[in-house]
Amino acid sequence: MQLSFKKYLLTLTLLGASFAVYAADTATSPKAAATQDSSFNPVLIGLSVVILLLLFAIVVLGNVLRQLALVYRDKMRLQKSKSVVKSLILFLLATLPALSTMAQDAAVASDSNAVKTPVSPFIAGIARTDFYFLMGILTFELVIVFALLLTMRTLLRLISGDAEKRAAANTIIKRLSFWERINGVVPMEKEQDIMLDHDYDGIKELDNSLPPWWKYGFYFTIFVAIAYLWYYHGGGNGPSSHEEYVAAMQKGDEEKAAYLAKTSGNIDENTVKMADAAGIEEGKGLFAKNCAACHAADGGGIVGPNLTDEYWLHGGSIQDVFKSIKYGWQDKGMKSWKDDFSPKQIEDLASYVKSLHGTKPAAPKEKQGDLYVEGQSTPTSDAPKPVAAQ
Repeated sequence: MQLSFKKYLLTLTLLGASFAVYAADTATSPKAAATQDSSFNPVLIGLSVVILLLLFAIVVLGNVLRQLALVYRDKMRLQKSKSVVKSLILFLLATLPALSTMAQDAAVASDSNAVKTPVSPFIAGIARTDFYFLMGILTFELVIVFALLLTMRTLLRLISGDAEKRAAANTIIKRLSFWERINGVVPMEKEQDIMLDHDYDGIKELDNSLPPWWKYGFYFTIFVAIAYLWYYHGGGNGPSSHEEYVAAMQKGDEEKAAYLAKTSGNIDENTVKMADAAGIEEGKGLFAKNCAACHAADGGGIVGPNLTDEYWLHGGSIQDVFKSIKYGWQDKGMKSWKDDFSPKQIEDLASYVKSLHGTKPAAPKEKQGDLYVEGQSTPTSDAPKPVAAQ
């Protein structure tokens, strides 16, 4: 027994050394060095200490459970337990250094791509992947400790000197399934012990306890709530609600800008809108270079019609003007500009033409077309049409 315990102690020492190397690698990794002035991290050290203590508890409980199994003369269970423990220890010893090296390589690879991808966030000064890895080991160890304690409790009942208790334990183990045991189901023979005095029209009430998984799950939610409050509101690295809101708004603005940049070429006569002041100014430059020869620099009209009055040959809405510029009117001598201008440029040009309404050109041409009133879907055809000069 003493030799066996020394073997377990040696195994624990090797595991402790592996965790020490892992903690050192994590603390001195390039990512950690980029965010910390010192390699000392109390949270990392604390997690490592708790993991080592739980490992020690697992070794001790496993040894105690082994002795209890020997006392009970359960040879098959003993051999199976030893095989499981040995396999688990060998697995941890074999994979932990590899996982440490993998985490180190991942950190270096992340730094080599720092220009292309953003730096991964940290939790309490520890890289997020390393923190989750440590918490996974911690949770796994807690599950093992809990399972060992439950098994020890059952064995203690079985090997106790009280024959009645031993028989009861045997009966419960044989009769209850795993699902019934995990839910804390009381056998029907024992229901008289938990029956209350309440009587509802012949219906008896049992004082059943909460299922263990529900009860401990509730405790776990309390722990998660405390950890959440600390991380997000009590000095942790988690973003506050205001910071999340600001980040969400910034992301929305970026997505909106990307969408507008992507769809700027999808403007047509159905989706065109009046441009802003900058767009109208761009349209003014296009008009001076390409349209002034026919419509005059001030829009008063030369060969083409007057663009400053209320009368239009083909509609005066922003959609109509956009369509006229895009497709042209070959019978009136106006070419199509869709191959010369982008949809955004045509929108700017149409907006500038609309902005000329009401201005006073130097030599305005006579009125042509139908009276157009802004807001009406069709031009006012019943208005008196001007007579073209002979």
